[in-house]
Amino acid sequence: MNNPELEAARSTVPDIVDAQRRLDAAKALLDDLPRTDSPEQAREAVLSEAAGAFMADKPWPKDIGKRVAKAVEEAEAADVEFLARKGAVTRAEWALYEALYASTEDVLTSLGVRLAELLDEARSAFTVLRGVNSAEAAIGAGDDAVAAWTRLRGIVQSVGDVRGAQWEALKSPKAPGEAARGDWDGRKWLRQGFGHVKGTHPDNAPDDVKPALRDVSGHVDVAYVRWLAAQEDAYVPTSIDELEGDVAVLTVPDGMSDWSDISPRVYPPSPSPKPAGVFPHSTTPHLDYSQPKPPASKPTAMPGDPVPPTYNY
Repeated sequence: MNNPELEAARSTVPDIVDAQRRLDAAKALLDDLPRTDSPEQAREAVLSEAAGAFMADKPWPKDIGKRVAKAVEEAEAADVEFLARKGAVTRAEWALYEALYASTEDVLTSLGVRLAELLDEARSAFTVLRGVNSAEAAIGAGDDAVAAWTRLRGIVQSVGDVRGAQWEALKSPKAPGEAARGDWDGRKWLRQGFGHVKGTHPDNAPDDVKPALRDVSGHVDVAYVRWLAAQEDAYVPTSIDELEGDVAVLTVPDGMSDWSDISPRVYPPSPSPKPAGVFPHSTTPHLDYSQPKPPASKPTAMPGDPVPPTYNY
């Protein structure tokens, strides 16, 4: 299903417009080429016609070889023409892919401008509605409220398209011939509700807005648009790097209490070592014989103190 907001944003980029025009022209060339038989089929057709005529008692054609050669030559020429036009389509597809990839930031910037315009229109509509939040209430509030409500419904649809286009552009284009891709880095942020208001964590949004923030289909409602219009930093990220940076800022731990304690550990002082015991048979070392012999040391322990351990085997 085509997204009108995505197409409109891409139409503002000349390189994308030129690449799309060439691709459309190449596809038209391929579609205009009539289907023909392969060289083998053309050869068999001529031979079968000649054999059928012979079985119907008609004379055998003397130029059967020329007929076969001509049919095969025409079929080969048509086959080459098809391959040439198919090659032009392939090159045009790659040129469009490269243009889309290189112009991602330009497309997202255009979507951001469009979002700002829609939110300005939404603020104007909310001013007229003065708190009206349903079609029935708008009917009761008068013609101006009905007109504003009708206008608001269109704005809500367009805002949803902008958000869908935003994620499609952030995902980057699919290369020609590439199989369907699975998950990608930005999808987890989409599911978590990021990429709507810069500097605001999705968990801090009102409860009636959170479902729209995390809707992978891009569906939004009046409550979402009302809340978004009241935010000063509603935005469209201009790149996946900008979105990743915003997510990183919003998901850092809140204060040092959320961090693990990495302060140095303080341990109690070690107990003072107990001096070795002095036994009665101990002698004081006499290291310098030029000096008098040191006095005998006073015993502080007896042999067997402490009692040596006994081992039982």
